[in-house]
Amino acid sequence: MSGADLRSKRIMITGVSAGLGVETARSLVAHGAQVVGAARDLTKAKAATEQVRKDATANGGSFELVELDLASLKSVRACADALLTKGDSFDVIIANAGVMATPFGHTTDGFETQFGTNHLGHFVLVNRIARLIRKGGRLINLSSSGHRFSNVDLEDPNFARTPYEPFVAYGRSKTQTSSSPLPSTKGTGNAACAPRLYIREGYEPNWGAT
Repeated sequence: MSGADLRSKRIMITGVSAGLGVETARSLVAHGAQVVGAARDLTKAKAATEQVRKDATANGGSFELVELDLASLKSVRACADALLTKGDSFDVIIANAGVMATPFGHTTDGFETQFGTNHLGHFVLVNRIARLIRKGGRLINLSSSGHRFSNVDLEDPNFARTPYEPFVAYGRSKTQTSSSPLPSTKGTGNAACAPRLYIREGYEPNWGAT
């Protein structure tokens, strides 16, 4: 991003309490972008993004946090409705947040945790705020090479009949986000990108959502 001037751009990124979300936000504000970061745990996110706010101030950008729990469609709709009420448009939305290889469980709405969090939560969010994306805007859906672990099983998406395997569930969720991109409005671009995923002996998955 060397030399990029993002001072006129407003960008939303989910999952800014750790990892890629924090680093992406930091890079964007360092180039002057107005960034809205979404996270389930605002206390954790505020601590994790302290440097992001400093960089925003120093480079003419801005950074604000909004609460978003992708495992609860009530929370997703509340976040979307708050953004709609505010009415500010976005040039880019980055669907970054997610969980990986979690123990078997369900979202608040009864979906398998990884499928519900990684795919359905973002799907509902973006559908609801699609009209806020400016013409020519971009929707970036963070996928993973982990999609190779499994295809989607539409006959049993919640593992009601299939023995649960954490990485199979993760692969299903990432295949879904790769094969059926998030909804876009007329004149809006849609892209999926995948950071490299390494699985090694002794690997300990990150159980928490960002």
